[in-house]
Amino acid sequence: MKTTQENFIGTVRFDSFQRNVETARTNNHEHWIGDIPVRKEMVAFFKAFKDKRYNIVPCVDKSSTVFWKRDAEGESIGISIYNTLGITFPDATDFRSGSIIVEPDSGNDVQYCVESKKIENEKYACTSDGYNIRQSKDLKKALKIAMTYLKPLGYDDVLNNCRDKLSNGIENLRSPAREKLHERLSVQRSDMAQEVAHMIACGYVPSTKAFKDAVDLIVNEGAELRRMQDYKPRACFVWVKPNSLSYRFTDETQVTECTSMNDVPEFVRNKLAVLQIAKNGEAITDVGIRVSDITYWVFA
Repeated sequence: MKTTQENFIGTVRFDSFQRNVETARTNNHEHWIGDIPVRKEMVAFFKAFKDKRYNIVPCVDKSSTVFWKRDAEGESIGISIYNTLGITFPDATDFRSGSIIVEPDSGNDVQYCVESKKIENEKYACTSDGYNIRQSKDLKKALKIAMTYLKPLGYDDVLNNCRDKLSNGIENLRSPAREKLHERLSVQRSDMAQEVAHMIACGYVPSTKAFKDAVDLIVNEGAELRRMQDYKPRACFVWVKPNSLSYRFTDETQVTECTSMNDVPEFVRNKLAVLQIAKNGEAITDVGIRVSDITYWVFA
């Protein structure tokens, strides 16, 4: 199937990827994984991995590197190919289990590398790029590493990838209320002194516009603003997969898997309908947050 903007999986710009593909085809590049131009060693690595784990999906997440070859006239030409492929699975194409990498080494050798957040390579500092990578010149050993670390993501893996969106979204919902209260209740010292004197002299009736505005705000919007400045809804993480839907409230431990939408609680279905037309990252009060096409936070 030809790669299009709609079915492309990767974080690089699609137009850049498309140009690289066209250039590689024009110059008769020989080694491909689908529509992705790669080194021949990457073809061997990916094929061996796919033979063991049939449903892996390659992703173009890193910039290309230049591969030099000679054309029919003996002139050197540079072709942009991809030495790093992200690895995902059909249920969670917005996220990555990690990456497989082919790095040229000295001479004609290459290093077969596996990158994953689950790898902790003690040869490197935890802040180093190499900390989450294991590598080998032996393809069989590299394949064993890939099989160990590049597995389908579970519900908790996907949830943890989306946790920041929940805290950021709730903070975005709180901020307008906090700003409005702060702005209206931020009173000049001169107004404060005049008001205190007035309060001492008589029964309390605001004498300054600043205090009158603050009192009006509290009377008309105070309850809602106080609710929103400390807004903390009960949240439910929803993962929509091709053939099922999983959900769990953050204060519970049991994940519920539904193979029919009729089994999904009505309030979750109704709020998903709203979030499906929202923008990624958009938080909606008392509804939830759309993280991606397949992941959502729903507020109970």
